[in-house]
Amino acid sequence: MIEYNLTAYLISLGISVLCACVFFSFSLRKQQALSTGRAASAGACVLILGTVLGLLGAKLFYFIFRFFVIVEIGVGRYWSSLQTEELSFFGGVAGVTLSVFLTAKIFHLPARQTLNSFAAAGALIAAAARFAEYFLFPTGLGDILENPLPFPLAVNVFYGEDYSESMLAVFMFEGIASLIACVLSVVHRDEPRRFLRTLFYICLPQIILESLRTDTIDILLLHVEQLVCYLFVQGVLIWYGFKCGKRRFASWIPALVGLVVCGLTIAEEFMLEGKILLNGEPVPRLLTYSVMAVGLIALAVVEHIGNRHLSAQS
Repeated sequence: MIEYNLTAYLISLGISVLCACVFFSFSLRKQQALSTGRAASAGACVLILGTVLGLLGAKLFYFIFRFFVIVEIGVGRYWSSLQTEELSFFGGVAGVTLSVFLTAKIFHLPARQTLNSFAAAGALIAAAARFAEYFLFPTGLGDILENPLPFPLAVNVFYGEDYSESMLAVFMFEGIASLIACVLSVVHRDEPRRFLRTLFYICLPQIILESLRTDTIDILLLHVEQLVCYLFVQGVLIWYGFKCGKRRFASWIPALVGLVVCGLTIAEEFMLEGKILLNGEPVPRLLTYSVMAVGLIALAVVEHIGNRHLSAQS
């Protein structure tokens, strides 16, 4: 039977973060022509600051999202403990991003170029953090499946010889999505908006994957980190609108598509909760998630169009 193993999680994540910071150092040396010593020092700085600020950001975001609940159980207990279920993943992402920005300032490096150099390493950290959730059972899992699936599609838990459960391994899909973003970031390493676009494609699949997770940070029917990811994605599309010419209607098509997808996603979440019925019957979950996936593909297409138009103007 799979068990919660915080030690194994921290070891696997720590090794992955160390490797990612070494990768970042090599990227700095190659892309910004830094000396080996200076690039290694910057990588070590991100390793230290990223660990501290990443943890702080993860706890701070969760504290903000669950403020009233935490006040009831005790603020002191919350801040003095390390419970992985009380951490915000994208709060951690924000903290690590801040650590890279501060490192650029400390070493007098151009912030935008330094963030671009970190993009692939950051996606690698995100992927490793998701894969490591294997050790945090039942973190990162979805609903119990009627028909068992093999790992890595699902996690099968055996409670005895005669009883077992198969749960969708959402954390694996999240890890694979971040790993794909890492590969794309490496392939497009000369992209001037490399960090922005890498983070875009880390956040984009989370809009559906956060809906599949059973351990999300929820406020009523709202999946908070799903909303955070959508707001970032929509923010990028709005930014394209301004940069491509705010007086041109065509510049705002990506942002308008984003708003349409937002409305559909809200309706789809109500369908999943059984609040919207089809001919008096619940809408099949597979159909709902399929439509949601089509919406995300549309967002990827309009992001590509917006980036292409901005590149053409540049």
